[in-house]
Amino acid sequence: MKKILIAFATFMSSIIGLDAQILFGTSGLANVPTADMKREGTFVGGATLLPKSYLDSKHPYVGGMYYITLTPLPFVELTFRETLNKARSKYRVDVFFDENGNLVDGDGNFIQENGNVLDANGNLVYKLTPGDNIRYGDVGFHGQDRSYTIRVAPLWWVKAEWCPKLVLAATDPWSDNGGSHYSSYYGVLTKHFTFKKIGDFGVSAGYYKPVGDRFGEAEGKSFKGFFGGIGYTPAFWDKMMLSVDYDRKGITVGTNVCLFNHWNIYGYGRDLKKFGFGMSYQYTIDF
Repeated sequence: MKKILIAFATFMSSIIGLDAQILFGTSGLANVPTADMKREGTFVGGATLLPKSYLDSKHPYVGGMYYITLTPLPFVELTFRETLNKARSKYRVDVFFDENGNLVDGDGNFIQENGNVLDANGNLVYKLTPGDNIRYGDVGFHGQDRSYTIRVAPLWWVKAEWCPKLVLAATDPWSDNGGSHYSSYYGVLTKHFTFKKIGDFGVSAGYYKPVGDRFGEAEGKSFKGFFGGIGYTPAFWDKMMLSVDYDRKGITVGTNVCLFNHWNIYGYGRDLKKFGFGMSYQYTIDF
């Protein structure tokens, strides 16, 4: 029996490798980034299922995103992502749903079925011009929010054990004059503590500085303020990571494994209320 267990453990270790994967595509815990970087020459492509209102109250529906991440240099990581947004298909303006399910434009004005756009007092602000088709458009994932992240590790060459890793990053800093839900700068520190018979603990802390606020101070930005978290890789199975992290929206618990050294599968839950999962494929070219 012991030989069977040893053989099974050896087999599992051979097919599963670990690479921490944040649900937005960059290296990190379930919901927040860390200062860990993927290996030079790594490509990652994946998709994430987002639960209702996970990004903010203007997304009160189950959605998703897909992304690609490249690490061309040991100190540079690049991510491009597309977030699926629900909207009316016929109108030529960006439209969103507020927390009450009302259709609004980017300035928070209410959109009626006849095309009239009203402010909070019911005054007509302007009238939409749908072109040749005046019908109220159908609701669907007709819009996609494109965004990108540039991560740089300025201390990547420092190998001293006492020195934590540092990453400075920018997400959509110039997109739509800061109108993107993701527009922000951030810095994050990560320090690993390894215990031989217990495992590895990666402790991270950072701060988001949002860029612009077209959608309103209270709910316009997905990334804002302090964040942090801990990732744990057990000594008995160093091919899996469990994590818990915090940002201004709550606490997220997640897990991440990698099948056949290429397929990342991760699941997460925020405040035990909103759950989702994702999958990605990664490949590293050895230079």
